Amino acid sequence: MATVTNWIDHLNKPAEEVVGAVYPGAGSVEGILVIVGIILWVGWHVLTAKSESEELDRLARKRHSANDHKSNITDW
Repeated sequence: MATVTNWIDHLNKPAEEVVGAVYPGAGSVEGILVIVGIILWVGWHVLTAKSESEELDRLARKRHSANDHKSNITDW
């Protein structure tokens, strides 16, 4: 965790003297959060694609006719 007591001195230092990030959690924590985020993102896409495919397959098996809309079928 960064402990900056004097921001003016800290900001006026040359880049070679500044060591580490100014905010907490930099480094391995960020990397872990990025990996977890990517896993959740890909997992969400896989689950969504699977559920949409199942729903489309279910609707395709019903084989609605051209006049089903006249019967007011709710699950069109």
